[in-house]
Amino acid sequence: MAYDDQKGLTGREPVAFVEMDFNACSLTYGTGDCTASGSGDSKCFNSYATCQDKDNFAPTTKTLRFSNVRIDDLQGDSDVPTFPTLASLSLSPTSLTPSQGLGIRSTCNITLEDHPFSMVGVDQYREDRTYNHADRGSFWSRFLTMFPYYTQNEVRVKTGFLEEDGTYDSANFITRTYFIDSIKGPDPKGRVQIKCKDILRFADKEKATVPVLSQATLDSDITDSATSFDVVDPNDDVKDAYDAGQTYIRIDDEVMEITNLTGASSPYTLTVTRATIPVVYSGSVVAEEHDEDSTVQQCHLFDNQPVDDIAYYLLNTGAGIDASYLPTSDWQDVINFGLQNYAFTSLITEPVGVKDLMEELSHHNIYWFWNEREGKVQMSSIINKVNTFGPFTDEGHIIADSVSVARDESARVSQVWMGFGQRTPVAELDEPTNYSSYYISVDADAEGSNEYDQRKIRRIYSRWLPVNKRTIVTEITNRYLNYYKDTKNLVSLKLDPKDDDAWTGDNISLSTRLIQDPNGTTPERSYLVLETNEITQAGNTTYQYKLQSVGSSFDGSGSRYGLIGPNTLTDYDVESDPNKNTYAFVAYDDRSDGSEGFPTTDSPYLII
Repeated sequence: MAYDDQKGLTGREPVAFVEMDFNACSLTYGTGDCTASGSGDSKCFNSYATCQDKDNFAPTTKTLRFSNVRIDDLQGDSDVPTFPTLASLSLSPTSLTPSQGLGIRSTCNITLEDHPFSMVGVDQYREDRTYNHADRGSFWSRFLTMFPYYTQNEVRVKTGFLEEDGTYDSANFITRTYFIDSIKGPDPKGRVQIKCKDILRFADKEKATVPVLSQATLDSDITDSATSFDVVDPNDDVKDAYDAGQTYIRIDDEVMEITNLTGASSPYTLTVTRATIPVVYSGSVVAEEHDEDSTVQQCHLFDNQPVDDIAYYLLNTGAGIDASYLPTSDWQDVINFGLQNYAFTSLITEPVGVKDLMEELSHHNIYWFWNEREGKVQMSSIINKVNTFGPFTDEGHIIADSVSVARDESARVSQVWMGFGQRTPVAELDEPTNYSSYYISVDADAEGSNEYDQRKIRRIYSRWLPVNKRTIVTEITNRYLNYYKDTKNLVSLKLDPKDDDAWTGDNISLSTRLIQDPNGTTPERSYLVLETNEITQAGNTTYQYKLQSVGSSFDGSGSRYGLIGPNTLTDYDVESDPNKNTYAFVAYDDRSDGSEGFPTTDSPYLII
């Protein structure tokens, strides 16, 4: 019986276990490619820390498993046994802030009980040693010494149900993926604390920048007119960038373009064009004298690249996130729905945190988040999409007395200002005078006395849009204003595991008696799932959802976007739902109530 069937049964007690990967050497000590020599206690533990032939270390992935009940048959015959030592598990979910940054990232805190252990499956040579591991300290005190390089290792948290006879079936479990941030312990009570975060932690500024900080320096002083000079480049930072087609460098506040680089090894001789920046910038930089040992920083030019390609480069090359976690085909589906013209340009002249650059991109009506269930970095936009799940109702789905509703005034805006067309790429991002143009989208009605009677401004400074991208700027600011021009409802509610299909980032429909229209009826409205939190107490699991209304607090329909469709489309009333959710239709008939337009249950389209 699969998880979707098991979760709907009553009286089923949820089970959890954790898988933690670690790197071990696949070779055998002193055999084949391993040139180490020794015997007995002097042998390694197949870890890099204890390796005696590091040049030939051949990493492979091994897995530790910990459960909150005894579970047989999880591991293979040669694997480490599954330890029933999972004392507690705390999950903090991803929380979305659409078009306002990367949001709050998901975390996982695991508490394990320490214990003696013979190191079966861990120490390949335990029978060759003169001692028994079980007589020498605890498992964790030994393991962390053998394998101290655990940060960034993958951890999978699996929750679900065993079969009635207690056997394990992977189909009965769902998986969430995290990465180790820190391990503390064992403490005096014999407990180990493992803190895990989602994969976007690798984008933090202290971990990843684009471009990387250069170690290259000037070999001697240069004048403000020198066009050829030598650069000491011990890590080949400048050379590798040049070979990859990145020809711009920055010394102090001057940007130059390399036209030739010669030399078999450092120091290299550069031929450059002084004080030059790409033609999309309307300003200029000044040629200056520069001192010996001044840093020669390679720059990175994104030249009219699709925004999803930029994000992929930042996360994959910049932050080192493996391509398997970046579903670019799914991202392309998002691009194809109204973002086809989102091609951005920017010269990054100094190291900037990947997280900071991703947050800048998110201010253009796009956002990325870690979906721990899918184990993928998902991309989305604020353009309204079809509801994936629902309708959820008080009677059929929502746990009694779990609904609360708040009005979110903080996100509402009446004006969106975007500065674009940077004059020079070396000035501070938020320097207003460094932008050639501004575009302002205004909702004058919202600022009037009949509505909110208040001006609320959202300012965005975009390094990514040159002055010739005014059409895209207009589109971005109008869409942002359209999404946030009214106060939104924030709804919190709980669902039983039988209804846990909806997850963070999904659009759902909801009807609850706490949200009514002026006539006192309970409308079905659209919501974005901002956060999903699994809560287990006394053997019972519930799911706490935080939702944001797609439309306003008083009209939850929101704007409906559609593409210009092919000539093969039929009339709206007989067209398929997938096509209605993709393409825009123009209505000229009445709603059967004397009013022109779409049926009363359907919103009109905004054509994209």
